[in-house]
Parts: sequence; C-alpha cells; structure tokens
Amino acid sequence: MPQLKVGERKINYREVGEGPPVILLHSSSSHSGQWKNLSDRIADKFRIFAPDFFGYGKSDQLPNDERPYFHHDIQIVSAILDALDKPVHLVGHSLGGTIAARAALEHADKIASLILIEPVLFNLIEETGDPRREEYLELAHAMMVLTRFGKDEQAARLFIDFWVGPGSLDELDTDTREYVVGTIGRVSDDWYGISSYAPECIAIADLHRITMPSLVLCAAQTKPSAKAVAEVLRKTIPGAEYREVPNAGHMSPITHFDEVNELIIDFISRHTDAGV
Repeated sequence: MPQLKVGERKINYREVGEGPPVILLHSSSSHSGQWKNLSDRIADKFRIFAPDFFGYGKSDQLPNDERPYFHHDIQIVSAILDALDKPVHLVGHSLGGTIAARAALEHADKIASLILIEPVLFNLIEETGDPRREEYLELAHAMMVLTRFGKDEQAARLFIDFWVGPGSLDELDTDTREYVVGTIGRVSDDWYGISSYAPECIAIADLHRITMPSLVLCAAQTKPSAKAVAEVLRKTIPGAEYREVPNAGHMSPITHFDEVNELIIDFISRHTDAGV
C-alpha cells in the first residue's frame, strides 16, 4: 500500500482506478478495506483514495497531544486534497462521516459532492437535548472506563454488540476479533472527540455552511441516536438529499454493501461528468 506523511507519522492508503477522484473514509474499529467492494465497482470510472486513519489499519498511532482525534485525521484528508487538482467526491461512514463533514467545512472549494453515512456527530443531539442521546452517552462512559482499566475485550464487546447486535464480537473470525480488541483504545479516543465538550467540535450552526451537493444516508434499523443525528443533518444542510437503507443497521456499508453502493454510485454519477 502507498503511504503519505502527516507530520512525522506514516499513513497508509489504498489508491486504485482512473478518473474523477473519490475519497472514502472508514468507520471506527475498521480500516480502508471496508470499501473494497465499492472500489472494485467504480475503479474503471473513478480514481479511489481510501486512507487508514491514525491508529487503524496499517497507519501509525494517533498522536497523544490532548487534542481531539479530528485535529489529526482531518490532516490526512487535507494532504490528499492538496495533492489533487480536481474537486473530489467525499464519502464518510460513521467516524469517517465526522471527518468528511469537517473536510466539507474546511475545504469547501475542493469538494464536488459529499455523502455522509450515519456520521457519529452525537454532539449535535447533545446540543438539541434530544433524549435519544442517552444511549450514546451510556455506551461512551462504559467504554472509556473499561479501556482506562485495561478491560479492552469487554469494551470491544460493548462497542460491537451495540452497533451490530448481541453476541456479534464473538461471531467474528479470530483475526477480525483481535483487530477490534486491539483498536478499541483508539475507539475511546473517538468517543472523547465526539462529545460536545470537545474543543472546536462541529455545531448545528456550522452545517449551514455545507453548500456542495450532499446526501445523508441512514439505515432503517440503526440505533435511535444515530437516526437522531441524521435527522439534524437532513434538516440543516442546505438542499441535502436523504435516503434510507431498508432492513439494515449502522454497519450498512459492510452488511448491505450492494444497496449502499448503488446509492453512492447514483449520487456521485449525477454530480460528475463520468457515469457508471
């Protein structure tokens, strides 16, 4: 895999295809490989960049400088954007959606279109006081306590079972289970940055500045807190389109990739000169 340098740290990324550029941003406790099916589908028409965020995949660890994760992960996207001479289609899922939203605010002139798949911007529903925020706050608290005291496997079980369903961690193959447990400390860092107390977190008022063509995707059977965030986004981002993925949960880009990929392909095709 190719690498880029962000400060003194190495970031791995996947690059494939030719044509208008597309950047794909993965979820927590995942890596760039989650986009393989989509990349295979569109590599004949689009140039794909899929980085591993700090502490995920084969990238170096997240810097420990008391700044939220997004101060660092946004630099990865910025470095890719700076190397390109064309506006990009930007797709982010869950954690990746939070970075995609930040990139849309910081690099609006470089983004051709934006797709947010259940970004975990839970601070938005803290801001509104939506009672559905309670499930996220309970999970975040429990995980941060468990990782603080070295109970990584228990924290990983809570995290995966919350998003996928009871018993899901134990159903994973050995390598995937070990990866999830091994990256759960980074997931706790993600929770800190998602809080409304994190410095410079995205506020509802900021969403009005996202003016490029935007699509908000949400799974029909996702967690209530994730759906609450999607509702804020669809109501606040000017002109945002909204689609639901039937019979799917939060991990729809992996569990229901055919349906999700079709929605992504349709949207970016409508906003580029290249069709698929």
